[in-house]
Amino acid sequence: MGYDMYIHDPMTDEEEAAHRRAREAFDAAVRERDGLPQTLPQYQDAKRRLDAASARMEKEGRSTELSKMVIEAGEEMRHLAVSHPGYEAAQQKVDAAYEALQATDVSYFRFNIHGMGVYRTVMDALGMLVTGYPQPSFPELPDGVTWEDVDAAVEEANLGAGDGLPVKAAAAVYVKELNAHLAWHPEPASGIAAHKLGSNDGWLVTPAEIEAALAAYRTHSAPQVMTLLRAALGDEDDSHSHWIEWITYLERARVRGGFKVH
Repeated sequence: MGYDMYIHDPMTDEEEAAHRRAREAFDAAVRERDGLPQTLPQYQDAKRRLDAASARMEKEGRSTELSKMVIEAGEEMRHLAVSHPGYEAAQQKVDAAYEALQATDVSYFRFNIHGMGVYRTVMDALGMLVTGYPQPSFPELPDGVTWEDVDAAVEEANLGAGDGLPVKAAAAVYVKELNAHLAWHPEPASGIAAHKLGSNDGWLVTPAEIEAALAAYRTHSAPQVMTLLRAALGDEDDSHSHWIEWITYLERARVRGGFKVH
C-alpha cells in the first residue's frame, strides 16, 4: 500500500510514444526470459502435468490431491526457469527494460507509506506544506443518487464517453462539488495542503499549491536540504537522487494542471 500520484493533464503525443516504445521493449524482454526453459523436455513435461491437473480441477472441483499436483508442477517449472543458464542475463534485461519503462511514465510518481511520511516531514520543515487549518467535510451523496450514478457522471465529465446510460443531473452536480472539495486548499496558496499528502482520496494538488511549495523550497540551500534528508532517511544511498526526482515531478506537475493522489 502507498500513494500513487498522477499528473492531471495527459502526456504529450511524444511522451506517449516514448512510453509505448518502452512498454513494447519491456514486454519483449519478459517474453524472451519466459521463453528460455520452454524447449527443455522436463519443462514441457511439468507443463503438461500442470495443465492436466488444472483442467481436472476446473471440471471436477478443487481437491487436495489435484491442488498438490498443480503446486508441485508449478514449482518444478519455476525451478527450471531460474536455473536456466541464460536466466540471469535475461532477468537483468527485464530489470533494465522495466526501469526504462518507469522513466518514460512522466505522469506517475509513487511513495510507500513510510516514504510519504518521511517526505511530509522534510517538506514541512522546508515550509512546503500548509498545516493547522479547518478542513471542510466531504459533500454528502444526494438522496436517490448511487455511486454507480456518480461513476457514470465522472466518466461523462472526464471523457465524454460514458456507457450510454443517462447521467442523473443530481449526480453531475455532486461530481462538481466533489471535485471542488478535492481541489480545495486554504487561500491564498502558500504551500501544499498537508491533508492531500495524507490519504488516498483522489486529492488534486493544484498548480498554485505546487508553485508556492517550490518557492518555499528554493529559499533553502542544498546543504540545508541534505541535512534534513539525512536526519529523516539516514544514509540511504538514493536519498538525494530520489528527492531530486520528486522536485522534478513537482516542477512538471506545476505546468500540467497539478497532480492527483490515490
